[in-house]
Amino acid sequence: MSGQRRHIAIDLGASSGRVMEVCISDGALAVRELHRFANAPVTAHRSGNVRLCWPFESMFEHILEGLRRAADDGEVDSIGIDSWAVDYALVDDEGELVRPIAAYRDARTHGPFARMREELGDATIYGATGIAFQPFNTLYQLAADAADPLHPLERAQHMLMLPDFVARRLCGSIACERTNASSTQMLDTNTRAWNRLLVAASGIPARIMPPLVDAGCSEPLGTLLPDIADETGLSTATPVIATATHDTAAAVVAAPIDPLHDLYVSSGTWSLVGAELPRAVVSDAARAANITNELGAFGTVRFLKNVAGLWLVQQCEAAFERDGRARSWEQLEELARGAEPLRSLVDPNDPVFFEPGDMPARIRAACVARGEPDPNTDAAVIRCALDSIALATAQAAREVATIASFDARRIVIVGGGSANALLNQLIADASGLVVEAGPVECTAIGNALMQYAALEGITSAATLRDIVRRASQLRRFEPDFRATSRMSAAAARLAR
Repeated sequence: MSGQRRHIAIDLGASSGRVMEVCISDGALAVRELHRFANAPVTAHRSGNVRLCWPFESMFEHILEGLRRAADDGEVDSIGIDSWAVDYALVDDEGELVRPIAAYRDARTHGPFARMREELGDATIYGATGIAFQPFNTLYQLAADAADPLHPLERAQHMLMLPDFVARRLCGSIACERTNASSTQMLDTNTRAWNRLLVAASGIPARIMPPLVDAGCSEPLGTLLPDIADETGLSTATPVIATATHDTAAAVVAAPIDPLHDLYVSSGTWSLVGAELPRAVVSDAARAANITNELGAFGTVRFLKNVAGLWLVQQCEAAFERDGRARSWEQLEELARGAEPLRSLVDPNDPVFFEPGDMPARIRAACVARGEPDPNTDAAVIRCALDSIALATAQAAREVATIASFDARRIVIVGGGSANALLNQLIADASGLVVEAGPVECTAIGNALMQYAALEGITSAATLRDIVRRASQLRRFEPDFRATSRMSAAAARLAR
């Protein structure tokens, strides 16, 4: 291996974005935040309708600011981009947007979601793609575009997933990286190419579907365009690498797991609970449980289930702040520790919690509707959210392990949620499995490690995970089996 490499990871999340410097030298790892910014969808008025969209130009200016700060310390070896899944840009020949980038929490997809499932059948769609049914999947978003009276698909020349669009702006590339492409519910699980039947059935012009590339491929997407180099102070020779552009794929490649026995949880706005497998599981049981088969790095499959994660707490935090009771995440955790455990429970995946809004009021209303005690204090609301997320996470872990016939012995939690010690302990108690937590910035680290793999010719996640293990101090949470018994009773109560 070469000496020190300096990689820049552009990591875009649905609630915040960051530009991170990750230096790798002789197996050592050093991570530094260059720039962090808040991110949230905004409302836009189109054809008399209010739509949720992403403020892309603002996001891109923050990305450039991060690259400027990177340039302050000299040249970098490469740049890579990851983001949340399913959202995309429709661009014209000049690479300009033909409409704002729609946010997946917008409600426009419900009609196409029901129509396509009825016309094609769940077994056909799932058998082809192995992807769980969610109304916000790219397939149904594009079907909504096909029915849009403004005809955005007719004006578009390319559909680019969000990280691929950022790469287009940085280096001029037109490509879609497979880990993110697999989340669209349009990638064939066998051929790993676009599924022509689904593309045609949704009304998507085949010409807009971009060529596919693999994460960590040795050939870069391109080098920085001259105007970007001038804007940031970086060299035009700086390569932009096709990293694992799906943020969960990036997090999992850096998760210090034993893929034979460890489940993982990528814990953030969503909790992605899964196992790394060599091939997809598209059984009737997997379809019935709505478990997804997304592609991972190095040809693996992320067999996982989505659980509404810290989104509930994020929205509560925002509501408290609006009402003049702003608290840090550490303060919210301590608040929850002092509340009665398992007093009130909700299903965090209930659609009522999906859109932004007054989450404390929604949680209280959902509890009352279920016959649960009203969590009528801030502490009780946050404790209800954390207890409920932990129970849903443990249930998803059991489903994944059972359906995949996976010998689960431990859960490894990575991402922002891994810093919440209370939630980690609750997941250990609810699952009855040892939990190890960290690193927090696993997504950015995985992004950078895939850049490193591309430049160094590394073709196995094991080598990259060894680097993470040596560089990280993981926290261990042992299940309290008295608490496990109480959690089991609470899960049964929630299931009624």
